[in-house]
Amino acid sequence: MNLDVQSLRTFSRLAHSGAERAAGSLSQLTGIETFVKVTKIEVSTRSDVEREFREQDLVTVHIGFNGGIDGRTILAFDREEAVQLVDALVPGAADQPDSEMATSGLKELGNIMLGGFLDGWANYLDTSIDITTPTFVDIQTEGALEDITGDSGFRMATGEDHVLAFRNQLDTDDQQVGFHIYMLPTHDSIDTISNVAGDGGVGSVPIETFTSFSGMISDGAEQASDDLTAMTGMESVVEVSRLSFVPIEAVPMQLTDATRKGVVLEFMGTPSGYIAILFDEASADSVADALMPGMEADSAMQQSAIQEIGNIVTSGFIDGWANALETTIDISPPTYVDDIGSAIIDPLATELAQAQEYAFLIDSAIRTANDEFTCDIYALPNEAELREALDRLSVEAQSTQ
Repeated sequence: MNLDVQSLRTFSRLAHSGAERAAGSLSQLTGIETFVKVTKIEVSTRSDVEREFREQDLVTVHIGFNGGIDGRTILAFDREEAVQLVDALVPGAADQPDSEMATSGLKELGNIMLGGFLDGWANYLDTSIDITTPTFVDIQTEGALEDITGDSGFRMATGEDHVLAFRNQLDTDDQQVGFHIYMLPTHDSIDTISNVAGDGGVGSVPIETFTSFSGMISDGAEQASDDLTAMTGMESVVEVSRLSFVPIEAVPMQLTDATRKGVVLEFMGTPSGYIAILFDEASADSVADALMPGMEADSAMQQSAIQEIGNIVTSGFIDGWANALETTIDISPPTYVDDIGSAIIDPLATELAQAQEYAFLIDSAIRTANDEFTCDIYALPNEAELREALDRLSVEAQSTQ
């Protein structure tokens, strides 16, 4: 099965349009103004999807779909925020959040919203898509792996299962309630949509190549984690590492407006682009003190420490790509940043927006078990050059078969 950028663009537009339909349905049902904040496409391992659901306190509504395409949709809410929404539909539900009344209200929300979400896909494909009866799943108490991903996704030659996930984040104006819509099509359905949406194979690469690159990202994040541990003496682990496809203007929305300290660097080669190594304020203090004990009161020394850490982490993160692609990727000196997260990323996205409408966003999170620090890595490669790198991976994979 092959994917091309044209397919991904079409997927993104359809997912965003479907999310807008769902948001409109919610607004009509509850009177709460709802809008689509971010739409993105992710290639993830099935275990990563499972872990992400498990680590949050979520309640979900699942609806399967079949017909022209098959798979599963999931409406995922933070538990407390779900209560707020369902109480607008079923007054009094907030008084008994675990009651059948509250659960039924949430399933009704899911039925209407997810049905509307899928209508646009059916219209585009000129087919019919039937949906199943909604199922309520409390991830913390009853959600098993098959409850989350069903039979969606595809298996790699390595035996590892992957999914192509369409993720939409929706927010409400008044109550600041945020939730997600996930669409997880089966392997054959991804192929069906690609055949309709693609450009006849021009510039397409096997979806397995995307997963190979995702593996490179994970390996780079692991190396970055090892380097952080070696520099600071604080044991760290990679919490998540993924490749997403998003509209370029939505890239800054991936970050909150919390203040971050870190570095921004440019990398040059195949691919080229930008990378940001960001810490929250407390984490920046922790890692700087670990590298230069007793210097936390000296802002210049702290800045120097963070630049050094950012430089080493970036090298570890990027070097693996160069080795796998058999190319050279150089990095610029690190530029220190201290600003809200979205403001740090915005100029990087703006620079790339001069030549592309969509971006491949690479984000990895590294954490210590006791929260001594958190480190977020965001990489924005040039789309055309990343596609060239993926083509190279594809050719190499075919030559070894």
